[in-house]
This record gives sequence, C-alpha cells and structure tokens, in this order.
Amino acid sequence: MVSSCRRSGVVILALGLALAGCGSGAAKGSGDAKSPAPKGADPVAWVGAFCGGLGEVIAGAAALGKVQATPQGQKDGLLAFADSTRQAFTNTAHKLEQVGPPAITDGQRVQDTVVGFFTTSAGTVAGQREKIAALPANEDFDKKARELPGPDIGETTAQMQGLASDPQLAPAFGAAPECQRLSAAPGPR
Repeated sequence: MVSSCRRSGVVILALGLALAGCGSGAAKGSGDAKSPAPKGADPVAWVGAFCGGLGEVIAGAAALGKVQATPQGQKDGLLAFADSTRQAFTNTAHKLEQVGPPAITDGQRVQDTVVGFFTTSAGTVAGQREKIAALPANEDFDKKARELPGPDIGETTAQMQGLASDPQLAPAFGAAPECQRLSAAPGPR
C-alpha cells in the first residue's frame, strides 16, 4: 500500500530524500566572527518551520499503514493523505513567509526556493489527488494508482538536500527541535 502511494507521486520520495539531508545536519558552526551578521530570521526558527512541515507530511504517511486493504479503503487513504499533505505544504509555505528569509548570506534566494518548493508541491499533490479521485475503487485500483505519472522532482530534491549541507544552515538543522524529531523518527519506508 505505501509503495502505491510513492508510485502515485504524492511526493514521498522527495520528502525521504529531503529528510536524509536533514538527518545529516549536525555540522558544527561555520560562522565567521569577523563578518557582519546577515539580516533576517533566526536560522534555527527558519529550519524549524521547514522541518515541521516535513514532519506533518510524514505523520500523514504513517496513517496510510492503517487504511483498509479494500480498494475503497486504499482510495480513501490516498485521498486523505493527499489532503493532509497538500495542507501541510501550504501551511509550511505560509509559516516560512511569516518567519521571513533566514539570516544567512543569500537568505532571500534560499527563502524563495524553499517557499516555491512547498507551494509547487501543494499544487502537485492537488493534481495527483484529482487523478486518484477519478479512479474507480475496484479491483484494479492499486494497479491504476501505481500507473499514474508522478511529478519530476529530481532538481527540486537536489535543492532541498542542499539546504542541510549549506554551511550556514547545517548548525540550525542540528539545533532545531523539529529537525531533531525528524532525524529520530523512522523513515518513510
């Protein structure tokens, strides 16, 4: 059932890859005391909002293991997951906009990239939900759901993984409680 969700393109793969980057974010400080501090949001608060959004999606994915094994149960589970995922992505984009760009060099570019990721992902999930909703809940549902084309997430995934390796954000990934919880949680498999 969970593999059906991944193949349906509900962005689990992107999250798994992004989370892999979050787990490695315990690098120690790279701040240069001689450079003036960039203006913007506290990086720990900013990555906390980022990881918190991913955590909401992972929590929705965990519920997929509890759906009924019937075609209607699978369909209902995927639709509920798509709804919670879209909402989590939308909420995270709004939270990041409220927090503002992180106080790092080129923080506005990072902000725009990440908010764009969550906004675009919300739209992608909504599109996938429509495709799933259109499928009949019959004995072919699982097969048809697996055949749905998924989004092209290669470049976006690479950008998200790059966040955790950014020397200015890596310490924040290690310090943010939301990211620590993600690192300790079981993966989306």
